[in-house]
Amino acid sequence: MAEGVYPGNANDLSNIATGSQNKIIMDNPFGYYPLNDEVLRVLNKEGTIIIRGSDGKVNKYMRNLESIAEDKGLQLIDKRQISSAGYSQSNGKPIVSQNINEYIFKK
Repeated sequence: MAEGVYPGNANDLSNIATGSQNKIIMDNPFGYYPLNDEVLRVLNKEGTIIIRGSDGKVNKYMRNLESIAEDKGLQLIDKRQISSAGYSQSNGKPIVSQNINEYIFKK
């Protein structure tokens, strides 16, 4: 794993101080909802969340992401499609579609 990158459980970030993270990046979140309470707890009040992944038809954890973000007080700064090259499904196989969505939210 790269320097400064630590494995963890996105549903339990108890070892990370509240409001201590300026930027959180999630690539193809699976097995957890990317805007869960723990993620929002550790994000500082001016923090940014970048989420990249397949649309909600393919990945249920990406479903309704924009409305969930709005309900949680996050502002959508940018949404665009990026190449899926180099991204994998949870089973390790390459993502089938040529593009994935990238969302940038600000607290």
